[in-house]
Amino acid sequence: MNPLLAIIGPALHLLQGQLPASAPQGSNIVAAQAAIGSLFSLHILIAGLVSGAGELGPAIEFLGYVRQRRRYDRLAHGLGRFITLYFSVSSTIAILLITVLLVGFWGHFWTTIVTIGWWPLLIEAWTFVLQVSLAYIWYYSWDALRAYKGLHMAIGGLLAIASFLQVYMIDVIASYMLTPTNPQNPIRLVLNPTSYPLTVHRTVGNLAYIGFVFGAFCAIRYLRARTPEDKAFYDWAGSFGVLWGISMTLLQPVVGYSYAKEIQLHAYASWYKMMFGTLSPVFLWQITLLGLMLITATLYFGRRLRTDGAPGAGLLRALSVAMVLTTLLAAQPYHLAFTYADVSAAGLDRPFWEGGLINPLGSMIPWKVLALMFYTLIAIGAVVWYLRGLPGVIWGTARRGEERLLLLMAVLTMLMMVTMGFIRENSRAPFLISGEMTIQGQQNTQNSQPTPAP
Repeated sequence: MNPLLAIIGPALHLLQGQLPASAPQGSNIVAAQAAIGSLFSLHILIAGLVSGAGELGPAIEFLGYVRQRRRYDRLAHGLGRFITLYFSVSSTIAILLITVLLVGFWGHFWTTIVTIGWWPLLIEAWTFVLQVSLAYIWYYSWDALRAYKGLHMAIGGLLAIASFLQVYMIDVIASYMLTPTNPQNPIRLVLNPTSYPLTVHRTVGNLAYIGFVFGAFCAIRYLRARTPEDKAFYDWAGSFGVLWGISMTLLQPVVGYSYAKEIQLHAYASWYKMMFGTLSPVFLWQITLLGLMLITATLYFGRRLRTDGAPGAGLLRALSVAMVLTTLLAAQPYHLAFTYADVSAAGLDRPFWEGGLINPLGSMIPWKVLALMFYTLIAIGAVVWYLRGLPGVIWGTARRGEERLLLLMAVLTMLMMVTMGFIRENSRAPFLISGEMTIQGQQNTQNSQPTPAP
């Protein structure tokens, strides 16, 4: 105990001191950003799973009730167990971020954003309490309310609503920081230009994310299963997870394009930074990641059918090749330099075959839009053909190759989540609130400050 106190004692002593009067300066800014960015990424990875499970779990329970399939009920119960186990981890990270890092490093900003977003944050706090309460009631009353399945599913429905509202209130704050409106108008605050598309984007993303991750978890459990019943269940559940995840991911090209369009219309500097500026290589990596995810899923579909000799494996192999070609098109860079500004400054704003540094095949319109369309159409074909071949699949006979693909899907999805968060948060740099508050020039809340203009 004494060595432990010797370690944490100085840290507790520092927390008792007065908060810094200004934001970190110089190299300390990089350290602060790295600390906050790393913990936020970890928090998003865990909280996204918890929110997705809170919305998907009740839906799976309802589907099992309608179809009278015990497997669905077992899967939903497993998602409930996951929520109860990992709520505390996600909450601990969030509390550490708010009470220590944000207050300590950017206390003036945090005070300002709490003042502006008081009502959304208050609603978020209460929906969080409701979400936690309903999650525990939903999970621990599973057997007790088995004879009252309607009541139990109603509790799950309330859990799904609370999970959605809790994320939406956070998105209100995140979207305001990118596209701020009049903070004195609560309606304008909640319905700022990017709040709706961001919420749809994150909700669909969380639902896809939980599918891929529990698919990977089931792959591990399948490899360790000893009974035929468990092997059959985890084989089926892994297939269900990747099928659900890809079905949700099919919506993301449309949802993501809508979100990017709102950013272009209302925060052009951020949009330009993503498309042509310093974040353009990261955006290129994001669209390439999407292709890798779809390739992996299509390969899984084909291999799973081929293992049991089910029809459709050959066509899915052809669709995998088409997905690879589409990814090669999507991954084409537009400017053959770090940023488009570098190309213009060098006077090389012309096609590469004319000695310039522009690759027309990498332009957003029409080539990347066409690539997104091909992604969607090919993936729809893969899902439909896999569903047609499922009657020929015998659950519990999957090979290690299919399970490795499920694990790879989870890793690629986590990389996608972190990449999207990195792009969104860094697109408004050096601003904490776009056009209103920079990292170096936070408002001093000890003195009266003018309200940010709408």
